Amino acid sequence: MKVTDVKVYPLVQPLEIKSFAFSQTWVTGRQVTIVVISTDEGIEGCGEAFGPAQALARTIETFCAPRILGQDPFNTDVIWDSIYRPYRHNSQKGLLCEALSAVDIALWDIKGKATGQPVYNLLGGAFRDRAHAYATGLYRPMAEDPKAALIEEALGYKDAGFFAMKYKMGTVSVEEDLEILGAIRDAIGWDTTLMVDANCAYDAAEAVWLAREMEDLEIYWFEEPLPPEDLDGYVELKNSTTIRIAAGECEMTRFGFRELIARRCVDILQPDAGICGGITEFQKITAMASAWNTQIVPHVWGTNIAIAAALHCYAAIPHIPGKINPPEPFFEFDRSPNPLREGATHEKFTAVDSYIDIPKTPGLGVTVDKDFLKAHAVQ
Repeated sequence: MKVTDVKVYPLVQPLEIKSFAFSQTWVTGRQVTIVVISTDEGIEGCGEAFGPAQALARTIETFCAPRILGQDPFNTDVIWDSIYRPYRHNSQKGLLCEALSAVDIALWDIKGKATGQPVYNLLGGAFRDRAHAYATGLYRPMAEDPKAALIEEALGYKDAGFFAMKYKMGTVSVEEDLEILGAIRDAIGWDTTLMVDANCAYDAAEAVWLAREMEDLEIYWFEEPLPPEDLDGYVELKNSTTIRIAAGECEMTRFGFRELIARRCVDILQPDAGICGGITEFQKITAMASAWNTQIVPHVWGTNIAIAAALHCYAAIPHIPGKINPPEPFFEFDRSPNPLREGATHEKFTAVDSYIDIPKTPGLGVTVDKDFLKAHAVQ
């Protein structure tokens, strides 16, 4: 089997009145880059990358496609290295690694379809057949009364059966964030798990103070409190609070995750297959995390293609730590406005009583809607 074609679809869709904010910016539109790889045996695979769509599309077309045309899609490690290594000055972080992620996911989709196996079987098998999904949402809304809107949203997730949800911090003062967080906790009660995500909003001193203030609210984890470069700050914070510290969505490749893991910077790692180097690299990061007894919760914030890739990676995560009743990893299920999420594929994902079934059909278990991709792709 040989790769015969690589098509890239940079999708961009404005949100307008549904715009929302996290600590770094207002999200006024959603964008994603989808790649479809064809072979001489008529099998196609799809992949997705997180990041600026048009720039990623050009990167895939310029740097990745020429190196995979004519190659055997089963040679995922060889192809990964052929793209990463020659451009090592540029591939350690950023666009090229994200572009490589989309290509790699598509190749795994092809391998699964060609062998008639779901991707998780090719990764060594499934430790679980469904994902324990929490709701990602509770961003700063464009509303007259943001606090009331956030409480209403949180109650909506609880009514929908989610066992856990995540609040986005850092768009307002820490005092206002604590007030809103306390109101959400009062509204949803103490039987619902609550996490917070700061998207790199703080320095170590402020994060330490804030973590101690949140401990009485039984916050399950404090996600990305610091910039990803501040590893010493993460160690200081982790050793200063009883709240679990989570991070990793901004990190890329096993080389990037090595220090995060070895220095015990976090309690929970959050690699994203559409960012870190694809499924190939996700597995290597998982192996390192297992060796260091560090839990993994996949980050995912894209369309159903990204969700499918994350589900297969999630299925293959070993029990960390291993015991007769191992902890069930959480799975991120983004509920924030995204008109591209459902339309990209013919299949849909639904959480029922906080669980999502992991696809059992060959490959990723999703098929792209090419009419939708063509209609929403930008030049």
